Amino acid sequence: RRGVSMEFDRWSSPGYVINHLSRLMYQALAQEIKSYDIVPGQFPVLLCLWEEDGLNQRQLYERVRIEQATMSNTLARMVRDDLIERRPDAEDRRATRFYLTGRGKKLEKPLTSSAQAVNGEALSGVTKPEIDTFQREQKAMISNLEEAAWLK
Repeated sequence: RRGVSMEFDRWSSPGYVINHLSRLMYQALAQEIKSYDIVPGQFPVLLCLWEEDGLNQRQLYERVRIEQATMSNTLARMVRDDLIERRPDAEDRRATRFYLTGRGKKLEKPLTSSAQAVNGEALSGVTKPEIDTFQREQKAMISNLEEAAWLK
C-alpha cells in the first residue's frame, strides 16, 4: 500500500463505493441495451426527454449534470443515430430544442425495462426499507453536492 495513507480505506469511502457501484451498473446497462445501438451515456438524456420532450441543451445539462462539451457530443451522436432531432425554439430562433424522433419514442419501454432489470439485479436481496433509506441518503448527498459552492 505504498503511497496510500493507512488511515484511508477505499471501501469505507462513500465516494469510492458509489463510483465503483456506478461503473458496475454502467457496464451492466451497456450489456442490456447494446442490441438497441444505445450507449449508457445517452440514457439520461432519453430519460429527461421522455419526461419532458423539447428541452434545450442548457436544460438537459442542468438535469443530467455532465460537462457541456460532453453534452454537446452526446446530443450530436443522438441526432446522428436518429434518437432526437434539433428544432429551432419557437420563441427564440437562435436557440435549439431537442425532440424525440419516432425511434427515440419507441425505445422508451424496452430501455426502461432493461434499466429495471439491472436495478433488480443490483438490489437482489435488499429489502424495501433498505432501498428507501439508500435512495433517501443518496438524494441528500446529491443535494449537498449540487449546493456546494465549488460545483456552481
